[in-house]
Amino acid sequence: MRFSKCFASICAIIIMLFPTSCDMLGKKIGVLFITGGIEEHYKLDWWVGFVDHLFPVWPKGFLAGGQKEGETCYTLIHYASEAEAFICGVEEGTPIDVFCNEYTGDYPIHSLRDHWDTDAPTFFTDCFNDILPAVVLTAGHRTVDPHTQSVIEGPHIDDPEGSGIGIADFVELNAFENMESLYRMPENRDPSTKQDLEWFYGNDVPAGYNFTPRTTELANIKDQLEQALPGYRFVFRHGSEAYMKNLDPYGKPKNLPYSTETAIDELINKEKVDRIILYIGAPDTTNMTRLGPCWLDENGQGVSALPGKTVRQCLEDLADGKGPATQKELDEYLSNKPWPELMKIVAPEVAHMVKKARPSMRLSVAPSLSKMEDFERAILDMLNYTVAKYKITQDKSLKVILGAHGLSAGWRKVLECDCYFREIEEAANRYIARIQNEFTWSPGKFTVVTGGNEMSETEHDPVSTEKPFGTVWSTGEHIDDGINGTYVNELGQIIDNGTDNYDYIIVIPISFISDSSDTMVHGRAVLGNNIPASIQGRRAYARDENDADGSAYNAEDFDSEYFTVKVYDATGWPSIPGCIEDPDCAATHAAVYKGSAKKPTTIIFTGTILSRGNCDARSHLTKAAVKAIRAAIQNPNIGGHGDEKCAAWN
Repeated sequence: MRFSKCFASICAIIIMLFPTSCDMLGKKIGVLFITGGIEEHYKLDWWVGFVDHLFPVWPKGFLAGGQKEGETCYTLIHYASEAEAFICGVEEGTPIDVFCNEYTGDYPIHSLRDHWDTDAPTFFTDCFNDILPAVVLTAGHRTVDPHTQSVIEGPHIDDPEGSGIGIADFVELNAFENMESLYRMPENRDPSTKQDLEWFYGNDVPAGYNFTPRTTELANIKDQLEQALPGYRFVFRHGSEAYMKNLDPYGKPKNLPYSTETAIDELINKEKVDRIILYIGAPDTTNMTRLGPCWLDENGQGVSALPGKTVRQCLEDLADGKGPATQKELDEYLSNKPWPELMKIVAPEVAHMVKKARPSMRLSVAPSLSKMEDFERAILDMLNYTVAKYKITQDKSLKVILGAHGLSAGWRKVLECDCYFREIEEAANRYIARIQNEFTWSPGKFTVVTGGNEMSETEHDPVSTEKPFGTVWSTGEHIDDGINGTYVNELGQIIDNGTDNYDYIIVIPISFISDSSDTMVHGRAVLGNNIPASIQGRRAYARDENDADGSAYNAEDFDSEYFTVKVYDATGWPSIPGCIEDPDCAATHAAVYKGSAKKPTTIIFTGTILSRGNCDARSHLTKAAVKAIRAAIQNPNIGGHGDEKCAAWN
């Protein structure tokens, strides 16, 4: 009786100080943290799992050659470029596969075009019976034969025992691109996973990640959660999108100490936790990468682009204005995307693995960062820090762009049903309101907007005379609209903004908290002019993804915190206007350089919050994560759950 009274008293005190439930006091809570799983240094393996998780949105045939669809396809081989040679540690011109192994066989390296642009096409039986993946896999990569100096599009070998057999050719293509990205990134490495894990564990990052503990430990989730809830026993593990299951790149069983499957097994069978909290590090709420097509919120309502509906319900309702417009399109999508594969998204797949390991185990999903007030404060902190870092005075005009990831409608418009668009708009409006209410800027002109970094321009969001920026604003379009001086728009027209626009533009990533090729390589690709291009076989304009001088972005374009500064002074990013109407435009039109020589605009593209050490932004970010996990402990249903009836598609 005395113990019961004492326990009740302790509970009352804890509830008063740390509002949460007492039913887990003295029991073990496992906290499972999910990262992207991007390897710091080049390795093929993570690409397989990461791309496989995006299977629901790829057009049919994109993952042919792997375990998902199609036939065996081929093995991609490159004569190592300067970047590939550096990453793989071989001489330039050495024929290599995506494992960095030298190819010494007798099969000739030749163009994929030989398999489909011919009177006797074999691509459709060797790989996939559709022209789209054939075109993508041909145009998507190339190599230069060092002996003849000829360019080979879609270079590969036909060896049926080649190292690429069993791996989707699209994955191999992306792996070669990853070599190029790493070659250009500071220290030739991707810091994202190490940044994520240090944020989660502090100095207790597990072995295998080349991590050196700091003299002064950085603010982290583990320490602050334990401090916030001293009456609880926590066990911490991590997994990733890239390594969900214990499989090698060919889909064969392999014990992986860093997989999500291993983490779940250790929490349940080794640590014997009483409950698991799933915390996904990516800020945005999406069905595509987070919740899957059958997720319900804490009130039992479907989560999708349409409130109250699951993605499945959104797809099936052909009259709701989202997703496939006809039964034929829906049938085509579902016949090419087997339903069990569509459930292999982080939250439902974790739930499945937990239930398989122990049916009685309670899994709760913590809310995303985008729903937490302290994350709003962290974004505001980044703005304040950037203004101070570059000593921008308040008499200058300033435009702030909150750079979201961006998303397209996807194949057969299935992503129109994703909750991303609704969730990111709601979150961005809260971020903007926070800045407008708490950031003081006077007498200079000031504005804050949001835009998508990827999949938000002409190719995915068509432009017209009536809508020269399309339906959805991209980060690049907001930059175009904000600079002083001239640029070429997506219609190939010369636009002169005059000199009363903005002196400074600051772009702050809001869909990423750690720095990766997404933020450093793809992020900076929005800075350029619009240049002549071909989109789906028609003349068009697309973003110049290179630096002002035409070279690729590289390590010199980033400071120690991964910030980038450029100036639009009409000396860089040339483009020829008028090429949609005039195929001879290069001979009849002068180049237009981006910006103004008279009054240049300076653009600052910030690093992410975790690129910095202990600071206000990191403090608020960590508080946001801890509060989200505490919310899931207090209310096990807060993050929702999968709908079993929906998941079991018949």
